[in-house]
Amino acid sequence: MNELEELLKGMGSEEPTNNISAKEIFETIKKYWAVLWNKKWFIVAAGLLGGIIGYIYAYNRPITYSSHYTFTVGGSSSSGGALGGLSSLLNLGGGGMDAFTGDNVLELLKSPALMEKTLLSPVAYEGDTLSFMEYLLTCDSTRANCQKEKTKKETKNGVVSACDIFYPLEQERMSFSREQDSLLNLKAQSLIKNSVAVSRRDKKLSFMEYTFAFPDEQFAKRFSEAHLKAVSEFYVNTKTALARKNVETFQSKADSVRKCLDQSFAKRAAYSDANRNANGMYAAPTLWKIETDIQILSATYTEMMKNIEMLKMDLAKETPLIQIIDEPRYPLPNDKMRKLKGVVAGGFLAGFLSCLAILAWNIIPELRKKLEEEENEPEVAASPNE
Repeated sequence: MNELEELLKGMGSEEPTNNISAKEIFETIKKYWAVLWNKKWFIVAAGLLGGIIGYIYAYNRPITYSSHYTFTVGGSSSSGGALGGLSSLLNLGGGGMDAFTGDNVLELLKSPALMEKTLLSPVAYEGDTLSFMEYLLTCDSTRANCQKEKTKKETKNGVVSACDIFYPLEQERMSFSREQDSLLNLKAQSLIKNSVAVSRRDKKLSFMEYTFAFPDEQFAKRFSEAHLKAVSEFYVNTKTALARKNVETFQSKADSVRKCLDQSFAKRAAYSDANRNANGMYAAPTLWKIETDIQILSATYTEMMKNIEMLKMDLAKETPLIQIIDEPRYPLPNDKMRKLKGVVAGGFLAGFLSCLAILAWNIIPELRKKLEEEENEPEVAASPNE
C-alpha cells in the first residue's frame, strides 16, 4: 500500500507542461520585427525588383479572348406516332437515333473530326476567302515567320516546314498529304486541349456552356461560331438521319404511284381518241379497266400523301433544337493583366518572400541551437548523482 501511495505521490509531483504566455508571444514578435526592420532596405529592394518583374510580365503577357456560348438542346427522342407506325409497315426501322442524347453535344464539341472539319471550312479574311486552318497559321505567326524558319539545314535534310504546307479550299480531304494531315491533326488537338472548354451549368438544368479561348479576338469569335454550327448540323443530321431516310423512301414510293397514275391518265386519253367511233361493246371493257386502275391509283396516292404529311410532322418533332441563349459580342472578355496590377502583385510577392527568407535565416539557427541544448541537458543533470 505504501508503494502505491509513493507512486501516486510521484505522479502528482510531475511539473505540468510549460505554456507560452502572451508576454512571450509579444516578445517574440517584437524580436523578429526588429530583425525585419534592420533589413528593411533589403525588403524594399526586393519589392522594387518584384514590381519591375511584374511590370515586364504584364507588358509581355499575351492576352487571351474568350468566346462564350450558353445553349440548350431540346426535342423529342421518341419514335412513335405516324413515323414509327409507317416505318414498321415499310420495314424501315425506328425514327430516332437514341445513342445521341443531348449531353453528347458536349462530347461532340471535343471531337477531333469535327474540329478538323471546322478548320477546313471557309472564312472571309481581309477581302479573301480561305480556310480557318490558313487563318490559324496566320494568327499564330507561322506564315509571318516563314522566311526565318526556312533554314539551309532544313533544305539540305529535306525536312518539310510548316511554311511549305497549305490548305486550299478546293482540295479534297482525301487527297491530303501525310504532312497536311499531321499538321491539321496537331492544330486540332492543340485547340481541343488549350482552347475549348465545355460544361453543364447544373445537373438539374439543361443549360450547357461552351467557351473558346484564343489570343486573336476575331479568330476566337468567328471560329467558335463556325465550330458550334458544324457540331449542331452534325448532331441534328445524325439524330434525324434514319427518320429522314424513312420519309425519303416513302416519298419515293408515292412518286412511283403518281407516275403510274399519270400513265393511266395518258393511256385513257389515248385510248378514247383512238376508239372514238368504235363500237361501245368493244371499247367499254378496256376503258372500264383503265378507269378502275385510275381510281385505285388515285385513292392510293391520296392516302400516301396524307401519310407523308404526317411523317413530316413527326420528323419535325423528332428534330432536336439547339437553342442559343447567350452568344459572344464584341469586345470579347479577356484576361488582360494591367501593368499597375502586375507591379503591385510582383512587388507584394517579392517583399513577402524576402520577409520569409529573412525570418527563416534567423529562426533556423536558433531552433538548431535549442535542439542541441535539449540533447545535452540530460547528461548535465546526471553528473551530480555520479
